[in-house]
Amino acid sequence: MAELNAAEDTAPVLEEQQVAAYLRARPDFLLRHLELLEHLEINHSAGSAISLIERQVDLLRGKNMRLEDRLANLLGNAAENERRATSVHKLARTLIRAPSLAAVIAGLKSCMREDFGIDEVFVGVNPATYKRNDIECFAPLTPEGPLVRSLDNFLRTRLIECGPMDAARAKLLFPKAEAPVLSAAIVPLEKEKSLGLLALGSKDAERFVPRQGKLFLEMTAELVAAALRARIG
Repeated sequence: MAELNAAEDTAPVLEEQQVAAYLRARPDFLLRHLELLEHLEINHSAGSAISLIERQVDLLRGKNMRLEDRLANLLGNAAENERRATSVHKLARTLIRAPSLAAVIAGLKSCMREDFGIDEVFVGVNPATYKRNDIECFAPLTPEGPLVRSLDNFLRTRLIECGPMDAARAKLLFPKAEAPVLSAAIVPLEKEKSLGLLALGSKDAERFVPRQGKLFLEMTAELVAAALRARIG
């Protein structure tokens, strides 16, 4: 017995991580050493012991639930992406088929409200391209006007702006809004050529946020710019 104890005392001490790595690399280890199962116990938080197999079943059940949740999220995202793609296609068809500039703006407003839940729309264009002010929600960006002054930073950088909308600027962009506009996106039209801008407003303060994805906004701006060019040159 003394010799056995001495042998145990001289046996190398393994860290838990080493044991775990060894077993992970040899998943059939316990199958080859079934006698060890008699000495293994996993305790509930309440203290009662359960078998290793029961514990494995619990772990697999939890993993399965997480995979099901992940799959549900993926399916939900796929359905939302499909819905958006359908809505963008409808928007493109509406803008292409619009018989006039006024119809382009009317179709844009309708699609934004009905398919994307966006409450307000404004399209501003370079006054060198279009000078009249006879279409609702569509106007030239007069250099000396208060709207242009409020958009000084945007017009300088030509970068998409998303986020909260202060009441003064909202009044300039959406003077006939049915409800206060609390968040908005301002997107350049033909950034390199400075055709103008597209502004989308929402009464939902969280509808447009600073770090949101920009793909939908960029696609919409490209469609609107193409429709405008086709009618005003």
